[in-house]
Amino acid sequence: MSCCSRRRKNPHRLNILLTNGRFPVSIDLARQLHVLSHTVYVVDPMHYHVCRFSRAVKRSTWVPTPHIDAPGFIAAVKKVIKQSSIDLIIPMHEEIFYLAESKDPEIVNRMFAPPWEVLLRLHNKWTFSQFLSDIGLQAPKAHLCKSRADVERALQGPGEWAVKPVFGRAASKVFHLKQGDRIPDGCDVSEDNHYIAQEWITGQRYCSYMLIRAGRVQAFSLYPVWETIDGSSCVYFRSIAHPEVEKYVTAIATALPDVGGQLAFDFIEAEDRGMMAIECNPRATSGIHLFSGTPLLAQAFVSGHPAPPIPTHYTTFTVIPPQGASRQLAPGMMMWKRSERGWKAYLLHMKRLVGSKDVVFSGRDVLPSLMQPFLLTSYYEICRERGLSLPDMFQWDLVWEPKTSLGVAANDERRDSGVGASSNEAS
Repeated sequence: MSCCSRRRKNPHRLNILLTNGRFPVSIDLARQLHVLSHTVYVVDPMHYHVCRFSRAVKRSTWVPTPHIDAPGFIAAVKKVIKQSSIDLIIPMHEEIFYLAESKDPEIVNRMFAPPWEVLLRLHNKWTFSQFLSDIGLQAPKAHLCKSRADVERALQGPGEWAVKPVFGRAASKVFHLKQGDRIPDGCDVSEDNHYIAQEWITGQRYCSYMLIRAGRVQAFSLYPVWETIDGSSCVYFRSIAHPEVEKYVTAIATALPDVGGQLAFDFIEAEDRGMMAIECNPRATSGIHLFSGTPLLAQAFVSGHPAPPIPTHYTTFTVIPPQGASRQLAPGMMMWKRSERGWKAYLLHMKRLVGSKDVVFSGRDVLPSLMQPFLLTSYYEICRERGLSLPDMFQWDLVWEPKTSLGVAANDERRDSGVGASSNEAS
């Protein structure tokens, strides 16, 4: 079924804002919400992105880049909220941190996301590790590192370690080190940029995605990491069930009784130690794709606060995608190199490639696919201007770091305007 077909009659339509329109998950979720006849709006610092050309999106609005102008981004989002009478905000990437940090009631009272303090605790790899221990869940051994000396101490013991920033993402600046290894020059750990030395564990990797409200899981999807383009970014998604993971995430939801939002976890299953969460992404992730073409996830999003109350909630149970449902990012799948793994793996890869649907293409919403050559040209021009690789460029203007937070921006503004100057300076 096409994700833009058979729109359902809905007497309780909402105006829903997605906080970026560039990622495949953005257009996929827009289409899922469109199936339930909700009106979808998008903001993005890019003028041209995949959602701008989709029938599922009523309007796309350019906003300032939060990474360099967080106050301007917040002001622009508030303007869209007022102009489009937004009922619900669904954050899609790390712009969630700027929005939550603002603590502006016009935003946070409409946004389906944890409070700012909870977001930080879950996003920070060290405090997330401590949180898992506090609630009795198994987690890899870890050490907080505030200097290169701290990293050296962590490497004195036996074993292998993943040394990475506590606020890192994907595989960026992840160093695989063992006892006695020299710390790479690129490891920029400092008092202002903490790292975590996390036990390196081998085993089957999984990615989960869920919506939680009032201490329970409202929607849940899980897929094994089978096909990647860089060892980290997954491009093939197949829905599976795993009771141990489900028990793990239920315990996390129970430990957050007053929190609502999207939570995604990277898991690894070690043969001798079972299932462990490595890190948390408290935002939209690729698990959304497994609900593609169905209204299930869209129903869960609007079934409770902060969505406006309706006479009958759409769903009061945990929704899951059909078992075995599969989706792919076709461009990424076609980057696979046969020489890397041999013929058997190549044939399995080809079976997945021809046997699953692309997450962007839709027969009833073809313009986003037709515009891909234009968009790619636009993206590479931005890469050239900024001196960034394509993956880095795609995230750069949405990425949150302590040094780009609203608090830092406010301090810089006060300094530039002379606020807080001494009486002698003022005179």
